[in-house]
Amino acid sequence: MQVRDMRGNPGIWEELAWEDMNSKEQQLWSNLGWRREMWNSNSPPPSSNKGWSELNTREQTAALALGFTQSLWDNFEDQ
Repeated sequence: MQVRDMRGNPGIWEELAWEDMNSKEQQLWSNLGWRREMWNSNSPPPSSNKGWSELNTREQTAALALGFTQSLWDNFEDQ
């Protein structure tokens, strides 16, 4: 399964319910601390408040696979 291309627009993820994502995308978000209930109620995990440099290697790898760069991560405001 492929991870969808957000084309530099991380807001695309906010338009999706957990169930709309494929298992690979769900796993990557899980690596960032998200779970179905949290996602669908927009209750972010601690990783969402971290700057890029504060993310551990697993979190950074997941964020990169989801289409984030350091700049996108550090400048994205969750809606």
